[in-house]
Amino acid sequence: MPRKPVIIITAGRQNRAAARGEMQDVFSGCPLEYVDAVLRSGAAPLILPRYFDAAAIDAAVGTADGVLLTGGGDILALAYGEESHPASRYQDPVRDRMELEVLRRAAVRELPILGVCRGLQILNVFWGGTLYQDIPSQVNGALQHYTHGVAPMAGQTVEVEPETLLARLWGTGAAAINSYHHQAIKDLGEGLRVNCRARDGVIEGVEAADGRPVLAVQFHPEELAGEDARHQGLFDWLAQEAVARTAG
Repeated sequence: MPRKPVIIITAGRQNRAAARGEMQDVFSGCPLEYVDAVLRSGAAPLILPRYFDAAAIDAAVGTADGVLLTGGGDILALAYGEESHPASRYQDPVRDRMELEVLRRAAVRELPILGVCRGLQILNVFWGGTLYQDIPSQVNGALQHYTHGVAPMAGQTVEVEPETLLARLWGTGAAAINSYHHQAIKDLGEGLRVNCRARDGVIEGVEAADGRPVLAVQFHPEELAGEDARHQGLFDWLAQEAVARTAG
């Protein structure tokens, strides 16, 4: 039986509210939808807790065949040379350092990478890009980029750019997506290209310009992947690239 490819899933710090007089629980994890999407793809998920130890991260990435960067809070603006906007929230410099180190190690090993929401943003920062720290106050004519459904749903559309990896996976034209973000790419990182935008021009997806297996989206395909083959297809792509790497 062939070995399943191993996909590292990055995780953040979670602070659980506690009743008065009780100890607060602090843990590291990610939504199970990411794990389920990786399992459906035929790969083996391996959650990487939020910590920073360069040698430990190197050892963990050394066991992986692919990387999935998950959603979460805002990236500390100092990481891309700016002061924090008043609307910035849930910053975690330890997670920033961890994921930047994961990306450094993954780039050296030429691992396939899929970024989701915050994952797209940290990818862009890694390659020297910057972010709009608050779309409503910094992007003229911005649309709603936060889906307020009672359950996961596709609440907006993006236009997929032709001749991109995303177009190969999804086709071109309008595609329905779900999103939960108030930050977005401002200056595009070196070596990245845009693969989709919202109707207001906000970048909703990027990929490597030179064809390397690097793909990231600003929305949340993991939430729709169980019911929508197109969204599951992004995780299937990651697993397929991981298999190709191990076979090669």
